[in-house]
Amino acid sequence: MTRRPLQRVQAALVAKRYFVGRRTKSQIADELGISRFKVARLIDAAIESGIVRFVIAEEGDLDTELAQAIRQKFNLKAALVLSGPDLPTNALTQPLGILAAQLLEETLEDGQLLGVAWGRTLAATARAAARLPKVDVIQAAGSPAGLDFTQSPVELVHRLASVSGGAAYPVYGPMWAEDSQLIERLRSEPSIASVMARYDAIDVLVVGIGSWHPEESCLCSGFPPAWREAALAKGVRADLCATLIDDAGNAVPNLLDEMGLSITTAQLRRIPEVIGIGGGLEKAEAIAAVLRGGWINVLVTDAGVARRLLA
Repeated sequence: MTRRPLQRVQAALVAKRYFVGRRTKSQIADELGISRFKVARLIDAAIESGIVRFVIAEEGDLDTELAQAIRQKFNLKAALVLSGPDLPTNALTQPLGILAAQLLEETLEDGQLLGVAWGRTLAATARAAARLPKVDVIQAAGSPAGLDFTQSPVELVHRLASVSGGAAYPVYGPMWAEDSQLIERLRSEPSIASVMARYDAIDVLVVGIGSWHPEESCLCSGFPPAWREAALAKGVRADLCATLIDDAGNAVPNLLDEMGLSITTAQLRRIPEVIGIGGGLEKAEAIAAVLRGGWINVLVTDAGVARRLLA
């Protein structure tokens, strides 16, 4: 025999009206002729006795606990973590791109200026984006050497702008030149200069995180050999757009500072929201370096990397 049957019946009735019928406690009190305080006690009793049970339906492909732990540890605005086993980088390009596209669809706001870098994961992001708020899209750097056409930042900017209905600001030029006079002429070319003049107005930058050791970076592989060797000798671990970063999270001065067509390190620091995308065990140390330096405030990654970062 159930103990206190009257209370259980009342608790069930009140709980159904409160949780299913969406009635307020005052409304339920008036309808049943009891006090609002008794209604509150009956709701508590319904929960404590198991009459009401809560099931929180989490997204099956997202690990909310790892994401929260990463967000807190690195003081991030937000983190998204794909659930699953430890995986290599090449297995995560498409799923991370889809997740990043969904994040942009959810969080961008009309009228913002979205900065875009380049790379495999960002190419997947651009392909997956089905709709975006009306934002203008700007290329954050010229095109690195050796990129596949599908990863070209010019293509990504046009693709995202077409989805958003905003203006596109591409950079029709290389990311660097080994001739200082040539790079000065390119910087003063009107179409390039007008784009670079807008870098201080970027509201959101979405960028892949490149690893230099082990090498999982389009920038590292495309650098002139002498530049690459000099950067590695200085302890470069990661790149974020045109900024090279060491294990401690510090920016490493390099020839891109003088010979590049890109957003500067100082400008990168001033962007209100920087979304870093990277996954796979090969990139774990590079992502850790970027987080140590506070270079991003939103991270999109996978569970394997998240576990390494928390270990």
